[in-house]
Formats: sequence, structure tokens, C-alpha cells
Amino acid sequence: MTDSRDLDWDQGVDRHSVLPDPVVTVRTLSRFNYRRNHSRIDNALVFTTVKGGLEAWLPPRRPSRSECAAKRYTAVYEVDMGVHHCTASLLLPSDNDAFDFTSALETTWQVTLPGRFVASGVRDVPALLTRRLEELMRPVSRDFPIDRSAAAERAVRQVVTDAGSLADDVGLRVTWTIRLRRDDDAIDHQRELRRIRYSDEELVDSHDLAMREDRLKAERDNARARQGHELAMLQYRQEAELRKLEAEKIRYYQYYLQHGGVATWALHLAQHPEDSRLVMENLRADQLALIKSQTEVALEVLKGEDMEDYQRSGLNKQAVQIIEELLTHNLPGAAPAPPELGSLSWGGNAGPAEPFREPAGHFPAEAPAEGA
Repeated sequence: MTDSRDLDWDQGVDRHSVLPDPVVTVRTLSRFNYRRNHSRIDNALVFTTVKGGLEAWLPPRRPSRSECAAKRYTAVYEVDMGVHHCTASLLLPSDNDAFDFTSALETTWQVTLPGRFVASGVRDVPALLTRRLEELMRPVSRDFPIDRSAAAERAVRQVVTDAGSLADDVGLRVTWTIRLRRDDDAIDHQRELRRIRYSDEELVDSHDLAMREDRLKAERDNARARQGHELAMLQYRQEAELRKLEAEKIRYYQYYLQHGGVATWALHLAQHPEDSRLVMENLRADQLALIKSQTEVALEVLKGEDMEDYQRSGLNKQAVQIIEELLTHNLPGAAPAPPELGSLSWGGNAGPAEPFREPAGHFPAEAPAEGA
């Protein structure tokens, strides 16, 4: 390498350095101090002539000493011809000055005409590209509101594409990528709106779930109420049927008690002893009173001492019949059984008791009054 003391200017960079200026070194030449190893082989050399002209030698070509002496070069610029990448961020105005779009720029550039680049005098390539892109994009972005960043991005990309090459006039080949988005304040605002919307949706969802739960609970309660009503109706029908059955049994027993069907009644109770309580509870009070009164009349007749024989002759038979029926039926609730028939005094004309016969009709009425 050339001694740095021979250089007028040196960036001190290597192949992988980030370069704002592709001119790596500048050195003044005398007529007899040309050296062949003054630069890297992949860099271009731009020589100045005594007339102020520029001649570029692209790699790997290099002039010989005689060519340099014949053309009387006075200085040499070493120009990096590699591909370089740079990024930048710009704020582009929207239709409202209170809000700006944020644009992210990515560009790659390479020196293709080193003589033209040296002649342009550009010393900061990224700044040059950023400035030219901003001049193209700002008028377009002002036509869009801040919430239409996608449409604004398409518009600015289209205007840059239509502009063609960005830096051919300075000997550069440039490629670019542009991304546009809302500024940070607008993004924060939209995020807050989204958070609120999601919160509202969650509230709506929770409200829907609560409504659904209430509806299911109401349906379940209605179903239980219907089941309870159906069960109550079933129980009511069963109780009504039981009451109807008991009423039929009562009518059945009343019929046989009233018509003297003691044997049939006794047989049924023998087969169904659980009906005894029903019969006992449903004997009418007038029946018991009738039985008691008949018993008392019969006993008074049989015990009567003040009656004449002709008076008792007709009544003794009826009294004996009442006593026999009571002893045969043995109705519950009746008065205690009278003394044995054999121990009773029947009077003068009373004959022996007639054998028991199942009465076909009702129990006999009370004995006729004395003197009837």
C-alpha cells in the first residue's frame, strides 16, 4: 500500500465499511512519483489532467508510468465501486398537518460512472438519495388522510417508479424500497381503539353468555315446573281415584249393611281385613243410633213387668227377632250383647224363638208404642 503520508485524503476504510462517500482516497501526483501499487485492484481510478479534465480507469485496468507522464495527470481519486446499502426514516405529511406518515426507506447504490461521480462533487450519497425521495413523496402523501396509509404508500411508490433513475446524473445506480405507515401517535391511538373494541366485544360476549345461561336456567326451571305440575296432576288423579274407590266401597258396605247382607260382608272382610277400618270409620251415626235404640226397646219389652200378657204377646216376637239379628250381625259400635236368650223370661203366651233367617230387607223399625 501507499504510504499515508503521500495521500491528500484517506477515509481509512476497507471493503466492508459503510461508506457515505465512495471516494476512498485523493492523492496529488508529480511527474515522476507514480506508483503502480497505489490502490486496490477492485477500485476505480479517476485521474485529473492539467486542463481540468477527468479520465476514469475501471478495474482492473491501470495506466502505465509512460501513459501517466504522457497525459500529465495531476491527481488521482480512488473510487469504491462496490454495492452499498443504507436505510433512512422520513416523516411525510398527511392531509392534516397534525398527523404525519412514517416512511421507511431502504436503498442500495453503486458507482457505475466514477468520473461523473467525482465531477458531481457529492460527498454523502445516502443524504442525496433521501433528499430526492422526499422531494418526490411529500406532495403525494399530502393528498391522503392519516388512516389511509396503504393507499398513500401505493401512490408514493408509483410516483418514485415513474421518476425513473434517482441518481444517474451523478453516476450511481440506485434501487429502493419504500414502506409507509401511520406515525406513532396514530398507531397508539388505533391500538387504544382496538383495545376498547376488544373489551366491548368481550363484554358483549360475556353478556351473551349470561343471557344464554339465564335462558337455559329459565328453560330448566320451566321444565321442572312442568314436571312438578304433571306430578301434582298425577297425584291428584290418583287421590281422586282412591277417593272414588273408597266411596264405592262405602256404598258397597252400606248396601249390604242396610239390606242385611251380613254373611257376604263378613266374607269380604275376611278376605280383605284392611277394609275393616274403612267400614268402621264410615258407619253412619244414625245407623249406630238406630241399633242402640232397637236394642234398648227390645230389652225393655223383654224385661217389661207392667204389661199384660195380651200386650206382650205381639211384641215378644219382634223383640226376640231384633236380639237374634244383633247377635247374628254383631255390628261394631252397637250396645253390649243382651243376656242369653235361654235365661230370659218370655211371659205367658210367648212361644219358643223362631230359627234365625237372613233378613231380606232393612233392619226392622223401632217397636210399636204401647197400646198400638
